[in-house]
Amino acid sequence: MNARTESEEAPKPGAGRRSSATRLWAGTVFLGTACVIGLAIYLQPAPEGHGTHRQLGLGECGMLVVTGLPCPSCGMTTAFAHTVRGQWFRAFWVQPAGFVLALGCIATCLGAVRTVIIGRVPQFNIMFLTPYRLFLGLLVLLLGGWGFKMVVTLQNAPQSGT
Repeated sequence: MNARTESEEAPKPGAGRRSSATRLWAGTVFLGTACVIGLAIYLQPAPEGHGTHRQLGLGECGMLVVTGLPCPSCGMTTAFAHTVRGQWFRAFWVQPAGFVLALGCIATCLGAVRTVIIGRVPQFNIMFLTPYRLFLGLLVLLLGGWGFKMVVTLQNAPQSGT
């Protein structure tokens, strides 16, 4: 016997539209993250640990030029370029926040592909993740990565007076 309930036989109202809209949004997210990942694959990581963005025709970091110290985003592009090559230690060393964001970008891209195929967004219990907490977490990540980069830069700076 193949007994089905009424809810199994009839699709829910708007289910097709929701799936299509979900797939469209996921496809858009996929295209955006795939472009970022593709660009990271295209760029060669700068051996200095920063400056990979200059391959795109962008200028030098103004803070680095003026003060000799890295800005909060110095090394992000280089970290992405190392991450997509599987050079995770190097990626973390040049910019920990960039490494974490690159992994997040890759995970988001894979999640978008899954959503395009299945038509449903993965269900996660993220009730604790309010916009405020997300902002605070990203701020701590950025400032922590910058602090790490500053310590590394200052430790590698030539000692004056010796």
